[in-house]
Parts: sequence; C-alpha cells; structure tokens
Amino acid sequence: MDPTADATASIAATLRDNLYEGLVRLDGSGKIVGSLANAWDVSPDGTSITFHLVSGAKWHDGTPLSAQDVKFAYDRAANGNTQPPNPHKDYWAPVKSVDVVDDSTVRVSLNTYSDNWLFHMAAGSACIVSSRTAANNATNPIGTGPFKFGNWNRGASLTLTRNDDYWGNKARLSEVEFRFISDGNAMNNALKAGDIDAIGQIGAYEQLTQFQQDPNFQVSRGAASGKVMVSINETSGPLADKRVRQALYAAIDRKAWIDGFYLGYAEPIGSHASPNDGEPYYADMTGVNTFDPSKAKQLLDVAGVSNLKLRLAQISAFPYAVRLTDVLASQLQAIGVQLDVQPMEFPRWLQQVFSNAQDYDLTIINHVEERDIGNYANPKYYWHYDNADVAKQLGQADAEPDQSKRNALYKTIQQQLADDAANLWVAAPSNLGVLKKGFQGYQVQGISPSLYLADVYFA
Repeated sequence: MDPTADATASIAATLRDNLYEGLVRLDGSGKIVGSLANAWDVSPDGTSITFHLVSGAKWHDGTPLSAQDVKFAYDRAANGNTQPPNPHKDYWAPVKSVDVVDDSTVRVSLNTYSDNWLFHMAAGSACIVSSRTAANNATNPIGTGPFKFGNWNRGASLTLTRNDDYWGNKARLSEVEFRFISDGNAMNNALKAGDIDAIGQIGAYEQLTQFQQDPNFQVSRGAASGKVMVSINETSGPLADKRVRQALYAAIDRKAWIDGFYLGYAEPIGSHASPNDGEPYYADMTGVNTFDPSKAKQLLDVAGVSNLKLRLAQISAFPYAVRLTDVLASQLQAIGVQLDVQPMEFPRWLQQVFSNAQDYDLTIINHVEERDIGNYANPKYYWHYDNADVAKQLGQADAEPDQSKRNALYKTIQQQLADDAANLWVAAPSNLGVLKKGFQGYQVQGISPSLYLADVYFA
C-alpha cells in the first residue's frame, strides 16, 4: 500500500489523493491543481519552484505536517539507496536540491527547465510521506488525506474511513471500500445485485449497453488514456531483429481489438502517447505500422525466421489482458506465429517480467501512467529498448520551454519508436465508470492516476 515503493497502478488509484497526498494533484481533466501546496511561485527561467504549504495539515497519527516532511519525502525518492527504491526515481533526475525555507515553505531547484517535473509530482510515486512512518506504509499507511486506513483484506478489499481531522473540506462519505474483482462479468453482476455502488473501470464491455439503458445506473466516460500495447522484450532471441517486430505489428488489426473488446470505446494509437490533454505532444503514428498480414509474412521471410513460437506473459487478474490474448493469438497465428500463453498473477508478473528476471517475450499491458514516454531512455526498463539518439532527444524535449519546439521533438521521438516497432501499441481506451443512480461527484479515473473520492456522495 505504498505507492512510493511499488509501481502498481491500483495502489495509486486507490490511495493517492484519498489517503496520501502530494504537493499537487491532477483534476479529472489533467490540470495541475494544489493539494498540500496551495500556491507555488516559479522563477522566470522555470528552474526554481517555491511551494507554500496549506495550514493545519496533520498526519493521520496527529503530527503536524511541516516543510521538513516534504524535503524528507523528495530526498528519499531521489536517493538510489532507498530500499525499496522509488519506482520513478527518474522523476527526480532534474532536481538539484530541495530546501526548507521555513516551516511552511519549500524551494525546489532544478538543474534545468523541466516541462514534466511538476506534472510528475502528481503521480503516486510523488506522495509526501513522513520520516516517522514511511518504513511501515506498505502495511500500515499513514498520510494526510481526507481518508485514513481502515483495513485490508489482501487480494479482496481495502477499506478507508473518513479523516474527521482533515485540513481541508471533509470527505462526504464516512467510509469507502474498494473491492478487487478480476472477472469482468462478476464485477458487472455485483453492481446489478447491489453489492457494490460503482465500477471504476468496466472489464466486460458486452454488458455496457444494458447499463446505459437501465435508469438505475449511469455511465461516465473519461478521456482516452493509457496505452494498451503488446510489450516486447527486445533482448529475447529473434525479437532483437526490428524486422521481426515489424512483422508482428503488421499482423495486428487494431480495429478488431477496439471493436471486438472495447466496443469502439478506444482510440487507435501507433506510438507511446495518447490523444488527451495530459500528453499534449501526442502525434498520430497509426499509419507507420498498418495491418498487412502479407507484409508480415514477407518480413519474417526476409529475417529468415520460420515456425516462430513466442511466450506471452498473461496477467490473469486483468480482464482485458485475458480476453485480448485470444485476439492476439488468432492474429499472430494467421502469419504462422504461435503463442505459448503463460498465465500468472500480477505479483509474479512484476517479478518475472517487470523488475527482476525480465524473462518473457511478449505481454499485453495497459501503461496507464501519463507522460511515461521517458522510459524509452532507460535500456534497463523491461522492454530493453536501447537507442542513444532517442534518449538524448527525450532529455532535450523535457528541457525545451517552447511548446511548439518541444512537441516537434516529441513527434520525432514517436516516429522513431514506431519505425523501430519498439512495442506494438494498439489503443487508448476511454475510462468508463458505471455508477449506481444517485452516486454524485465521481471523478472518472483516466488522466489523473487517482480514483479521487473525497467529493463523492449519494444524492
């Protein structure tokens, strides 16, 4: 339950802005708004940001929040010796120093202008944590947010209770229970039976029309966000050959994925960016790798590859990953490529694919974090994409204060990633929340990493 120690998106979704807070957060449209900082001043060159903290904020153990806590949290995140390390230590790469001006003021100095830095401070990994309790946050989380930790039934549910000593507007609900249901149909049935009040993201789209037509429910649609993709281990045998990756991409019919599973509630993408306000540099690259099975077979022939069999690490707890496996297997079979599907729970996936061994060929995953294109500058990331020019351009783009020049750099990067078939990007799905009638104030998750519930109430 510590988003500063684990990249799992559901940790930030449930706890960021509800239990933990950062200096800033993202609203539903992706706009940066204040949280523990109610104001901040930026120097003309953008390299110094002075944050002014809210008054009266307390940790859930009753201790007052201070500027020293912010310095501790940021220094801890940036420190490579922190164990476990922050999953996005790279977010602090631009930081030169974090200085306490006084008890309610913090100044962050950057080495150079960074367009992404403040945006990334709204991520789960940028939660402010206390030096007194950080070591135990994984099992006994202490934050400053509108909800406090209630109880955790590992793998099944997480309960938060209202923080009646909250420094800001009190949460309108006295208690929130998150239930983790991996089967999409079971999730829908639980809502229809009244066992739950809302589905944060629908997993079985075939029942969506029933909810839309039923006056007892309301469907909220968020922006197209995330990157549903077939991630590739570029150090695994024939996948190191760009022609093989391009062949796999030519076998993928995005329309079949979008219409068949998402029922049209997704936008096709062709590189590592989504068409929403959170990623203003998005460029349409869907024309680079188009659906062409004949071309796919030709590319495999030229590469000298035949009877190719690839291991697919399938996250069994994610309905989309399970259902889209059948689509991918069928499309690859059409070009003579077989899949060895290896179902696994998410903790095993994190160990085998994402972090330690990185022993896999392909995996279907939705990269939900906004502005995470910087991962392509890290050859040790689980894709093992290694292109020094792209890494250099990513640094230049983040440090470019002129938006038009910055977007041009990002377009070049997206083009190169698509040309290299670094991964097989398919779609950016719209986040669809299904709510019981009368459930008000709900912010559909999407651009923001959090499922913010402080403003939710029953009418």
